[in-house]
Amino acid sequence: MRIAPPLHASGTGDTLPQQLWNNALAHGDAPAIREKHLGIWQEVSWKDYLRHVRLFTLGLIALGVKRGDPVALQAENCQEWLYSDLSVQCAGGIVTTVYPTSSVEEVRHILGNSGARVVIAGDQEHLDKAIELQAGGIPIDKIIVFDPKGAGIHRGQLVLSYKDVEALGAQVDAQEPRRFESLVFALKPDDVYDIMYTSGTSGLPKGAVSVQRGTVEGARSMMAVLPVDKRDSWLSYLPLSHAFERIMAIAVHLGSGCVVNFADSIDTVQSDVVEIQPTVFGAVPRILEKVKTAVDIRMGKSTPLKQALYRWALGVGQRRVRRQSKRIDQFRPAPARRAIGFNEVRPVPTRWTTSERLLHWVAHMLVLRHLRKHIGLLHVRYVLCGAAPMSAELFEYYMALGIPIINGFGMTELHNIPSASMPGHYVLGTVGHVLPGWEAMKTEEGELLFRGPIGFTGYRGQENGSFDTKDADGWLHTGDLCELYDNGYISIVGRKKDVLITSGGKNISPEVVENKLKASAYISEAVVIGDGRHYLSALIELDVDAVGDLLQMRGIAYTTLRDMAANPDVLRLIAAEIETANRTLSRVETVKKFAIIPRDLSHDDGEMTPTRKVKRIQVEKQFRDLIDAMYADTPSQETVSRGPIDSVV
Repeated sequence: MRIAPPLHASGTGDTLPQQLWNNALAHGDAPAIREKHLGIWQEVSWKDYLRHVRLFTLGLIALGVKRGDPVALQAENCQEWLYSDLSVQCAGGIVTTVYPTSSVEEVRHILGNSGARVVIAGDQEHLDKAIELQAGGIPIDKIIVFDPKGAGIHRGQLVLSYKDVEALGAQVDAQEPRRFESLVFALKPDDVYDIMYTSGTSGLPKGAVSVQRGTVEGARSMMAVLPVDKRDSWLSYLPLSHAFERIMAIAVHLGSGCVVNFADSIDTVQSDVVEIQPTVFGAVPRILEKVKTAVDIRMGKSTPLKQALYRWALGVGQRRVRRQSKRIDQFRPAPARRAIGFNEVRPVPTRWTTSERLLHWVAHMLVLRHLRKHIGLLHVRYVLCGAAPMSAELFEYYMALGIPIINGFGMTELHNIPSASMPGHYVLGTVGHVLPGWEAMKTEEGELLFRGPIGFTGYRGQENGSFDTKDADGWLHTGDLCELYDNGYISIVGRKKDVLITSGGKNISPEVVENKLKASAYISEAVVIGDGRHYLSALIELDVDAVGDLLQMRGIAYTTLRDMAANPDVLRLIAAEIETANRTLSRVETVKKFAIIPRDLSHDDGEMTPTRKVKRIQVEKQFRDLIDAMYADTPSQETVSRGPIDSVV
């Protein structure tokens, strides 16, 4: 295929497609993407990346996709997602993201709300959902599938493969060799380019509409503090329908020229990260908790000498972190309604003594570097952690291993990361400080607000009624309660809508308590109950791997998760873990009773979002009997607060 030489040497880079164009011109044959096929990592150059986007864009045009048309995209992370995503943008369409695990009903809502009539599906499972919805009356004109196996009789008028669309694009390109270039350079920073749906913890997901400018400028702001360049390597495994992954695997990737590696699947992430040894890594706390648990289990099976060395090396790192990491109780809260920008940030440097450096180097050479290599983070410059609060204990563990943890804040509506900590400036219990170009403010009620390069224009179908989220002065209301300090650092207390008010009138953020409980290696999830009650209780989801391993070492047999949950040893174990957490909480925040959920919380049952956030209302409804049992024959508040932790089976 002959491609006409470009009329534009380079673009301004103010839109994501123009950044792709610039990378293809500047880096050409350098690797842009790596993906595993049949066990072998294969590279895609920037030049081939642009070629795929060129052909797929023109193929979409041939299928009738016009400027402003929403196009739904449901697939696992893969190179074709990036090609499709950028192609929809180049065609002037609006990328409408759908989680790969979203149910038929969730997809129905998104298609109905967005108005998307073209669906791009990853595999047969996603294809089947689209076909079912189309047969049920949802107006779908075309379905494009990455992997056409299973398309069967539907292949043709309704269903096309990804390669079919590229072939259509090649025909258009042969006839109009300048068409693609004109499309790329017709895009403007204020063009709407995607609709990203919220996780829907308290109702139906809402479609956050965004323009190019916010995402591009926000990524530049982040990279001013957390540098990323073409020498860096990123592993993409969190859903590309999630704001965090879209920022890193698309906006930062295109803005920096770094290589994006696609994991084989979510189940192979741990082995893939070991093979790739990325220089920049992103994770939600739950992933880091599982890695830590796996290390703890492995060390528990090692020789006494190795266990002793592990404890010693980890202790060296922990003492260093504890002495040097600043804590938020040393800071002065900023008054409500005072806007704090990056120019007011006073970073807190981390300084080590010569003896600390030497001792940590010895620990690193003997133990820690081997652990880091084992978990795939030997060469990582920093791990960016977001999407959920991270416990101080987990933060301290990775920092002790010598792995810099960058806590940041983000949300779907922001399409960006407005706050993060800088490498070498760590503060326990914060999500860092405001980044360049951003301002933060706390309301009288304690809600966190941000103003800056926000691309959010409103919710799909509610564009004129989104003022409770983004006000007339440009402040985006996050819905999170916070503490904002006068040096620009921010700590998150919890969600405003989730605050519990006990029968004694005490306001409690359940996330604070839940994060303390989830610091245990044996607790996968915790849901704190207590609104209108005399005391707090908790529903506990076990970490089956960690608890199962412990029972095996003790020679205790079990057959099902229900057996495990009812085992007296497990009940005593969880009670002890809760007691440990209670010692770090105020008296009113302590958990007095708990019940172990006898199965895993499930997205299919409506208890979790696709990103594994708890849907509190649904969980409380589903396990009403367990909750009622924890408050049966409730004694007085004074008696309960002094009594032992009790369990309900």
